[in-house]
Amino acid sequence: MSELLREICSIALFRDVREKEPLKSLSVFLLKMGPGYSMEEMIDSYGDFVSKLYALRTDCDLSRAIWDALVYDMNPYIKAKIKAVNDPDGAPVISRLLELTAQRELDLLTRIGNYTSYDFKDEMIYDGYLPDFTSSHIDFKNRYMKMIEDLPTKGYGDYSVYDFFRVKDGAVLPVRSPDPINASDMFCYERQRNKVYDNTEAFASGRSFEDVLLYGDAGTGKSSTVKSAARKCFDKGVRLVEVPKAELSSLHEIIDSLSEVPLKFILFIDDVSFDADDDRIGSLKSVIEGAASGARSNIAIYATSNRRHMIKETFSSRENEIHTSDTIAEQLSLSERFGLRILFDKPSKDTYLEIVRGLASLKGVKIPAEQLQKDAELFALRGGGRSARTARQFVDSL
Repeated sequence: MSELLREICSIALFRDVREKEPLKSLSVFLLKMGPGYSMEEMIDSYGDFVSKLYALRTDCDLSRAIWDALVYDMNPYIKAKIKAVNDPDGAPVISRLLELTAQRELDLLTRIGNYTSYDFKDEMIYDGYLPDFTSSHIDFKNRYMKMIEDLPTKGYGDYSVYDFFRVKDGAVLPVRSPDPINASDMFCYERQRNKVYDNTEAFASGRSFEDVLLYGDAGTGKSSTVKSAARKCFDKGVRLVEVPKAELSSLHEIIDSLSEVPLKFILFIDDVSFDADDDRIGSLKSVIEGAASGARSNIAIYATSNRRHMIKETFSSRENEIHTSDTIAEQLSLSERFGLRILFDKPSKDTYLEIVRGLASLKGVKIPAEQLQKDAELFALRGGGRSARTARQFVDSL
């Protein structure tokens, strides 16, 4: 056990992993197994270590807990590998010594992760109760090198686990329970959705793509289309980052941070509209213009709006201007910057009922077709009109 403690203390490249749980409390326990500590202190530190492990992993797996810490560790080695993916020509040279250190320490972490509670109990010489934990015996070197190989499609840290993110106070945070919508859950509007899907596929594949504005009536599936498009391309390295309107002022900083990540990001601005004097209009315009200069090759802007021109226009704004046409042109210029603009108009009666029938079949609702259509129409009349959202709410209510 004293040799195991020395091995943990010797870790250099993955030092931050050693300073985090579970290795941090494991090191304390191993120290208190040595001379100068009482049996009570040793047992207490063992209990603390296992308690921390249980908090990290409900499967009580030491090897997996160490791997979880390793995935989030931004050490010099992984940083250099990320730079090599982002800029192969300007990537820093990784010395043979650093490569060898990474391999040796990953092998060392593998040995540490292979321990189970029975290995420690044999050394503690104590017949009373001691909690157990297990190990799945992960080969850290092989798995870590595979993670580096898959950086362009799977990323690292939260980006390797989650597909949807949201900006809060300027930080990109994972959405742990995202909208589960998939392409197979949606009916009608195929022409509109296919345009978005094709553009997203091009973006994921590194081909030419456009920023997208989806506009039209509320509840027609604009937001769901964007989310389902991102989900279709998750395995190709696409992640969706929702940017609330209040966070648009930090858009440039968000893009700067994401440009260093070897993945593709859709910045999603949902249900957006601006007053004519809103300062955030300029931020969004400049970001969209950046696509033409290649300033954000791994970032696309997708926005939805109930307004074709996104900027609220009033008669007073025209009356106060001498050159009214210039004012109108300026207000229209934001939406015109989106290379792909797609209209989602209000569904006809037939389209609405087709969506209802599709959703009802998907959800396993067994109601005679005539009754289903009659009830769906009544639901739409009471709920404010026909839309894809109304159809989904009606089927959910059944």
